[in-house]
Amino acid sequence: MFEIKKGIVKRECELANGYQVVEVEYEDKDVFLAINFLDINKKVVIGQEVLVNITARKLKLGTGGYDYILPTDSFCNLSKGHIMKLRYTPLQFSVLTEEEKNPELFNRVPSFDDLIIVVCELHSMLLPICLYLKEFYRNMKITAIINDWGMLNAKLSNNLRFLKENHFVDYIITCQEAFNGDFECINEINSLIFSQSLDTQVAIISPLPGIVGTGTKFGFSAYKAVNVIEDISRFGGKVVFPVRVSKSENRERHKFISHHSLTILSYVNSSVEIPIFEFEDKLFFTRVFRVLNNYRAKHNLIHIDEIDDNIIVKYKSLLKTMGRGFEEDKEYFLQLFATAEYILRKLQRR
Repeated sequence: MFEIKKGIVKRECELANGYQVVEVEYEDKDVFLAINFLDINKKVVIGQEVLVNITARKLKLGTGGYDYILPTDSFCNLSKGHIMKLRYTPLQFSVLTEEEKNPELFNRVPSFDDLIIVVCELHSMLLPICLYLKEFYRNMKITAIINDWGMLNAKLSNNLRFLKENHFVDYIITCQEAFNGDFECINEINSLIFSQSLDTQVAIISPLPGIVGTGTKFGFSAYKAVNVIEDISRFGGKVVFPVRVSKSENRERHKFISHHSLTILSYVNSSVEIPIFEFEDKLFFTRVFRVLNNYRAKHNLIHIDEIDDNIIVKYKSLLKTMGRGFEEDKEYFLQLFATAEYILRKLQRR
């Protein structure tokens, strides 16, 4: 399915760094919010006729309720780079990658044994981990490596904007088809190599919001984590893997421990480190532990019995996953804070 409609811009709602949100009234008098990317289109004005892609909304997908404005006129955004994003589509554009700037940096075989690497399957995992780490260790350098498992434009992430503006993340690298980070790299491995050149101590690989999940065993975006983890291990890295837990999920396949996490743990050939928080709800903890204990032969389970409650009080209003805040999905966020606590302990041992 592909559906576009003509409409008239009725109101500007937001003008951010790299995009514009406007209210569009369509020919059938429906009114919806639409995003206009300023990387590929001029700023639109009230009263202007626009052509809008409404496909995701018509399919009732989780795109935040937005439509997307197509380029309306001649436009030029010059780049010295030759690496194409959205290749062989009508919206393809070029970026300047770090590989083009400094190819010598990437021609060596890397070693990641001095870098703490976290691989997240959801974008909402990034914020609590970074908040906890930087609250204790402000001088730590954290790089967020954003891949293309979800949406592609990093500037649309409110979490990333908050983390960068408030110095909870030092650098943002976008790779694969994702774009608009502080730096562009081709893939996760080269992103890690470049992270090392920035003196990064913790690199967190994460998608943006909008991951794909079909309910089938392998039909979800984050299954690509299997390949990423194995590549990291091939070059001496050890991945910290925050498992996705929830007591509040209505979908059985994501309740207690998400089948996404368990599928990754089952089929990845490399060992990962899995921090497990000792939840106050002992029945929940026991169930989570029993399931993860089945993976002990391959993976390293680390018991975390204590985290700093002050951080929860200070930041819980910022936390959100799948529309649920801290109080609605407490265990999900406690598990991520425990992951960050484990990372801090690793850093202290170095």
